Amino acid sequence: PGLHPYYVEYVAWERQMRELRRIYRAQYLQKLAEVTEIERANEAELRAAEMEERRQRKQAHLQRVGEEMKRRAILRDRQRVESKVNEALEMARRSKQKRRKLFWLRRTETLSKLVASSENLEDALKIMPPSLFETSTTSRTAPSSTGVLLSRNVSIPFLLRQLGGAKGFPQQKSRRIPQVDNIHREIMESSYGLMPEDEPRFETAPMRGPTDQERAMQLYGDSIYTDEQRTAMLESKLEQVERMITYEKNDDKKQVLQKLRDSLEAAKTADASTRTEAMGKGTARQQRGEDPSGLPA
Repeated sequence: PGLHPYYVEYVAWERQMRELRRIYRAQYLQKLAEVTEIERANEAELRAAEMEERRQRKQAHLQRVGEEMKRRAILRDRQRVESKVNEALEMARRSKQKRRKLFWLRRTETLSKLVASSENLEDALKIMPPSLFETSTTSRTAPSSTGVLLSRNVSIPFLLRQLGGAKGFPQQKSRRIPQVDNIHREIMESSYGLMPEDEPRFETAPMRGPTDQERAMQLYGDSIYTDEQRTAMLESKLEQVERMITYEKNDDKKQVLQKLRDSLEAAKTADASTRTEAMGKGTARQQRGEDPSGLPA
């Protein structure tokens, strides 16, 4: 009692707003807790999925490493078995060669006893049948008992090898290196060098006009342009080339202009470096004084 109605309404409105703010804050905190719980659950699921994926990748890597180790072990075992098999085959091949050489040596010894020489000529003639000395046509086809004596199919290199005059087999025709006399090839090879007849027959005629260097000195020498004028001319040429590159649409011409610009920039840089070097030399000469006489310039 005793209060103004507007003030009472204001106090009631303030109380209602305070209750509303409390309700909104409680709802906000409840919603925030729910969202936080949901996000936490999502994070836990993502973490579990990531750990599962890592575990699977690690297991796959270990599986690959295991497969590679098994493959290498199998390969080593296979190489070991193959080496043993190859060793056995090599031993069999060598034993076969040894047997062949022994058989050949035995056969050579046997043939050496049957070869007719000045020492055993009478014994060799005694063991031969009389049919070999007959002149009839039937006796010509009869084979020899020794296979060596009176045989018309005689190879001189093999005969020398049997008698100890040669150590190796005769070289086959397919293994010989033919000596080719190729006249055309020799002429072509000799034509690569300069012969006396290839020299110029007449002396070079003298030039009637100036050379390129003399013409350049006449157009751009020190007596025509100074260094500042040449630098200004070079800069104007660079600006002109830059404008042409900007407005040029053809790619081929633009590349040619870019090469020209690079050449002009290189000339400008060389001129600037030459000037800087000359200025440095002049400053150093002024600082150290005049050089004594007799020194090179």
